[in-house]
Amino acid sequence: MPSVLRGECKEPGGKLVAVALQLGRTSDGRPCLDSCRIDGDFFIDYRSDGRSSDGLLTALESAMMKMRLPLDPDCARTTLDAVMDRHDAERILGISSPSLVTAMTRALPPEQVRSGNADMAAATEGSLTDTDSGSRGCEAGDADTGLDEALRRWAELDLTVVKDRPRDPAMQMAMDQALAESVADGTQPPTLRIWQWSAPAVVLGRFQSLANEVHPDRARKSGFTVVRRCTGGGAMFVEPDRVITYSLYVPASFVRGLDPIRSYRLCDLWLIRALRAQGIEAGWEGLNDIASPRGKMGGASQRRFPGRGGGPGGLLHHVTLSYSIDAELMVRILNTSQEKISDKAVQSAKSRVDPIGRQTGLGRTALVNGILRTLPTLAGSVRTGEPGRGPEERAARLAEERYLRPGWTGVIE
Repeated sequence: MPSVLRGECKEPGGKLVAVALQLGRTSDGRPCLDSCRIDGDFFIDYRSDGRSSDGLLTALESAMMKMRLPLDPDCARTTLDAVMDRHDAERILGISSPSLVTAMTRALPPEQVRSGNADMAAATEGSLTDTDSGSRGCEAGDADTGLDEALRRWAELDLTVVKDRPRDPAMQMAMDQALAESVADGTQPPTLRIWQWSAPAVVLGRFQSLANEVHPDRARKSGFTVVRRCTGGGAMFVEPDRVITYSLYVPASFVRGLDPIRSYRLCDLWLIRALRAQGIEAGWEGLNDIASPRGKMGGASQRRFPGRGGGPGGLLHHVTLSYSIDAELMVRILNTSQEKISDKAVQSAKSRVDPIGRQTGLGRTALVNGILRTLPTLAGSVRTGEPGRGPEERAARLAEERYLRPGWTGVIE
């Protein structure tokens, strides 16, 4: 079997994308692309009904397969732009056609790339206007959603808070999908769930490569389960008593009319205010990161869900924050490429993380209880509750049919 050629590109201010290629020969002996796969920690926003068909990703891979060698980077970019324009119901977030083309050119042998502007991502730095407009120090809501509008949306939310029981990693993934679907269908009220982890885990983003993001053997020997979630973004390193994870499940109307960055910031408005109320410096960085002035504290992911049976449709927004971390263990288990942190002012993934516990004397449980006290100051009403029988049964089926299966975890090898 031909060897796999892999190239990576970190979009300046955005996300990592990788292209894995295999070369073949045409019937008349000319080099050609025999296979193509895109992976990375980017997001796909399903702007219409939320259905996760991955049609845009498949179309981009198909278009790449048809490109003639040696590759013309300018023509490749034009082709990929046209594909994105045709799939206007889906939007890829965090990367662009220049970064895709750059990843291709880095994967290909030099003789299979025409001379010219092959490193297109560097030449178009700053193109991701949706993801680079944030700063760590901005006040929650200002210049993004508009503070008054953000507060109005929160005030109209009647929220159920679930302080969930411990669940294994696969069931966490399944419960997220089940609750999101229930809110989208109109059978579950808007809900905020505080997770409790029963075991250590590495949680891959929907579009990440298993082998290129984690060392599976090291993870297994250290007692970590590797699972894959239904949202995009990067890998989560989970030690049960060292992270704070929550999910927000809301009707689609909560974020209606907002672009992606404003949607993320609206959903995390309560969290930023709550952390600051506890004396913790926290703000936004890029599209989806929660950060202090010293580094990343956590990250968020989102996915839209269609409403069935006349339901309103819904949004899943989840966040994992680092309370404390065994950084040495993290770097042994995660397979973080230098390309991924190439535009950060750090030398390693370890030095990029700034756990919340460095800023507070509160224990993890006390901190969770403290930040939850901010919710009644924002939401129209807040009550405690449980997931309910329907989502529990749906989650059990999803775990069995999807999240426990090696074919799902390794869907992108």
